[in-house]
Amino acid sequence: MRNLIISILMWLSFIGCSDKDGLLSPAEMKEDIRFYFHMIRDIHPDPYQRYDSLTFVRLEAEMIESCSEPMAREDFGFRLMKTRKFLDGHVGVFDFFSPPGRYHFPTVEFQGNLMLLGNDTLLAVRDSFASYTALDVDSMIPWDQPSKIRNENMNLLLNLLLSPANKSTMTYTGVLKTANGTRDTLICVDTRRVKKNPIYTQPYSSKVYPEDSIAVLYYNSCMIYGEEDVKRYKEYVDTFFDELKSKGIKTLFIDVTHNGGGSDGNNSVIINHLKADAFTSKVRMTGKKAGVEEFINSDLIKKFFNENQEEKNYWMETFGNPIMEKGVAFLEEYTPGRESGYDGNVFVIMGNRTYSAGADFCLTIKLSNAAILVGEKAGQYYPICGNVIKGTLPNSKIIYQVPSTEGFHEPETLFEDGYICPDISYPLKEEMGVEDYKKVLSISSAS
Repeated sequence: MRNLIISILMWLSFIGCSDKDGLLSPAEMKEDIRFYFHMIRDIHPDPYQRYDSLTFVRLEAEMIESCSEPMAREDFGFRLMKTRKFLDGHVGVFDFFSPPGRYHFPTVEFQGNLMLLGNDTLLAVRDSFASYTALDVDSMIPWDQPSKIRNENMNLLLNLLLSPANKSTMTYTGVLKTANGTRDTLICVDTRRVKKNPIYTQPYSSKVYPEDSIAVLYYNSCMIYGEEDVKRYKEYVDTFFDELKSKGIKTLFIDVTHNGGGSDGNNSVIINHLKADAFTSKVRMTGKKAGVEEFINSDLIKKFFNENQEEKNYWMETFGNPIMEKGVAFLEEYTPGRESGYDGNVFVIMGNRTYSAGADFCLTIKLSNAAILVGEKAGQYYPICGNVIKGTLPNSKIIYQVPSTEGFHEPETLFEDGYICPDISYPLKEEMGVEDYKKVLSISSAS
């Protein structure tokens, strides 16, 4: 493990800065590193899910040792990102570089410390061994991401590290191992951002195909906060379901493929329009007193409960107070079935980008049999670490995020190796079309 940590830190010199202004001093960086690791050890409910405490002691020591010279804020941020491999996806550092966007470039397939370009193996890239580069990029991705989205995110970070300048095109040198031997190569990267389909840029949107009697509700984010925003969201969903009824739409698809989470309280706005079976929720939630105390005093909890003191009190009585007193809370809650609701076929389209509260939406659907899950497994690993705390590091002012609780859902048969899986597997496209919906209907009818 020590060799892994050292290898991860070795390649950092390739993103060193040339600007001498506004550098962080070694003392400032070391203070930030100690603060960040304090948050991981003393606030995170289960930092050692995958790696033991000794690994973190070594990682912190190696990071402190590596900060012996002044460094730009962006470079220091990338150094902190080298902790992500050792932690779950709800831990991270942000706001120190422009988001990489989605680029057109030859996609690399990462396999351990190998980087594959088609049938060839990349041995070196930009004067560095590809094995070091692969380990470096791998260290910036949380351990709990599924392989498909993990490889996609590694490609985005690879391009960002190799081509940090904001240019429309970029080439970098490499050495390839092919079936006929090794050869030098130039890899061309087009860094013009791919425009995201507008249908996914809003928290929610919809399409109706009346001629096919199909409708799609895009539930793209659970980050809907504030009394007015929640009110507009509820009105939109109510109007949408009224439209389905008035037009006699027979099939509904709820697309959560781009839903990365937020407040799971927003999930019920849609689910309450669906017929559902009765079910019992069983959750065991753990945490540390210091973490829960920080969470209940955070701005995020105000967003979650929209200043609703009754809901906040319920959460405190059910989870917050028991965790602060005993380190654990239990919930067993019966939800009655609903015989009224949308009278048609319902499918939920999910995938690797369905995360956090977005994945919880799928979990409730699965528990209540309110719809058929379609697509690829969700990106969220269970047990789920959540109820995050955000803050800024003392000197660099880089934003950090650490979860305060960990939730264990029963029964374990809801998950496969820790992930929610679809009832019907279906390869996802950048945007699903009506022909895809028809195919799903056909598969469902045949099964």
